[in-house]
Amino acid sequence: MHAWTISGDPTPHPEPWGQIGAFSTLRLFPNRLIPFRCAYLARLLESATLLQLPWIPELALLKERLDQYLSKSAIEEGLIRICLFENSIGISGRPARSDGKPVNGRLLQYRRPIPRAKSTQEKELYGRLSELDISTEDWIINDPKENEIRESATSNLIFVRGDSLIIPEKQILPGVILSHLLPALAHSFRIIRATPKAHDLSQYNEILLCGTGRGVAPLSALSELNWSSSSDAVLKQVRLTYENLLKRSDA
Repeated sequence: MHAWTISGDPTPHPEPWGQIGAFSTLRLFPNRLIPFRCAYLARLLESATLLQLPWIPELALLKERLDQYLSKSAIEEGLIRICLFENSIGISGRPARSDGKPVNGRLLQYRRPIPRAKSTQEKELYGRLSELDISTEDWIINDPKENEIRESATSNLIFVRGDSLIIPEKQILPGVILSHLLPALAHSFRIIRATPKAHDLSQYNEILLCGTGRGVAPLSALSELNWSSSSDAVLKQVRLTYENLLKRSDA
């Protein structure tokens, strides 16, 4: 873990959850390849703007700090988290253990205050990931006011019904991976922008998680709502599209 103050001096990396700040997680592949690096950094700055942080660094400084971290880190493949706090930048890394693995959903009643921003202050969401085996479990967020399933703690959700992909767009964090996948998926599927109600999940035979660490992974079950997957046909096609997307990426 590394962190720098506004003036560029090294400083201890704080525990992020509960701190005022924005964050983004990037995927590091061998040979220092980070697909869609610029898109992730731009979204980080957008989150900082939405959260009205008192200090928002220039994009060039973010790139410089990320390169500094990569030059010192022993991690050759994994997940890199960049945090922007009120007066510092913090970067940390960890192995990627969830890519493509089936996920057992755990229902979490939660309403994100600013959905389009990834905020370190949301300790009751991101801090609670430590309660799970993150490689095979995830919080599936149910908005208690609207009774809608919109996203998970780590991923966007794709609901499958026949040849249609139902994708929430209201009150969610727009995913970098999903945004790059959708143009390709639109050639093979009907894309519907809608948000499923929690009591309507029985009409979907697959639910896919799409995110930086998970790539494209299947939700195997969400026991609190008596839902379980009954197919993997669309998963295979979407996963192949994702893998081909990474091969073409030189971001």
